[in-house]
Amino acid sequence: MSLPQRNSPEESVRPVMQNKQPSPKRNGPIRVLSNFRNLDQSMLPEAALAIEHLGADDGVAGALRFLRKCIQSDLVILNVGERHLRLACLLKYALPFLKFKIISADLILRTPRTFQARVKAALNKFLWKRVDRFILYFTDLRGYERYFGISPDRVTYVPFKVNGWEKVTTWPADPQDGSYVLCAGRTLRDVNTFVQAVGKAGCPGVLLQQSRELLTAHGTEPWQRELPPNVKLVTDNTTTPETFFDFISKARIVVLPRFKHDIAASGIGTYIVAMALKRCVIISEGPAANDVMTDQAVFVPPENVEKLADQIKLLWHDDALRSKIAARGQAYALSLKDERRLLTDILRVSVSHLEA
Repeated sequence: MSLPQRNSPEESVRPVMQNKQPSPKRNGPIRVLSNFRNLDQSMLPEAALAIEHLGADDGVAGALRFLRKCIQSDLVILNVGERHLRLACLLKYALPFLKFKIISADLILRTPRTFQARVKAALNKFLWKRVDRFILYFTDLRGYERYFGISPDRVTYVPFKVNGWEKVTTWPADPQDGSYVLCAGRTLRDVNTFVQAVGKAGCPGVLLQQSRELLTAHGTEPWQRELPPNVKLVTDNTTTPETFFDFISKARIVVLPRFKHDIAASGIGTYIVAMALKRCVIISEGPAANDVMTDQAVFVPPENVEKLADQIKLLWHDDALRSKIAARGQAYALSLKDERRLLTDILRVSVSHLEA
């Protein structure tokens, strides 16, 4: 299933507006409704905001409460949250005179590969015409536009953040240069390509996985077959960030193998943490990879064992090249900073769109 030619970021989406000032011509504060729990007024002191946070509104009663709050709001900013997003769009269809703006952040979508999924995608495509602005962490929108009608003119690109910023930036540096090639994370990892490539490269490899249920729910195969003698399977059921960071910090190379059908930013949290810890990253081409980075990582075609094996072998033995890529990656990751920077950008984009 091929996608059309990818545009450059400059041709595809609007960048985050760092210096846009909201218009002062307004009576009363801007009423913001959001499921971002840490969104607060101090992030945008130049604007008068009244922020209300969504609770766990499940069931019919919760849906009705959410719709009532939408009617009372100027901005509805939804992080992921497909259910709330559909409800807000249905409300705008039913009552088109309502003035509140719908901002969708980090909407995670998958290629519809079954009849049922294609029907659902067509329905969502219709509903999401009522979304006023999509905020995404990548600029390669070919899949989003093809399957869901989310075109570049409706999207603002905002860079992601370093997960666990406080821990990562104080994590003790490993005095060694790493002793294995690591594949970690749970969302849409092409572990088969990783295992074959590391086996072919002959380097020590670690496949770090979580529980079977968690991996399956996120589209990753729990490994149950025989491994090459140089690859070790480690199952971590603790799900603690400290264990995750420790495995990354002791790796020489961190690999993010993805699928050709992946149209979202899968693996973005993992590779940014790896970069912040000054690990050399190899990632499959696609959204949130070679569309937003240049020389901060090494990019390989998805599902290509030969290309991945060649890069693993090269970087394992070339200390100078690996060190340069890791240093550039770390500088990039640390420039992204923490959740507060991300939420400030999202809030700025949302308010600027309201006032435009």
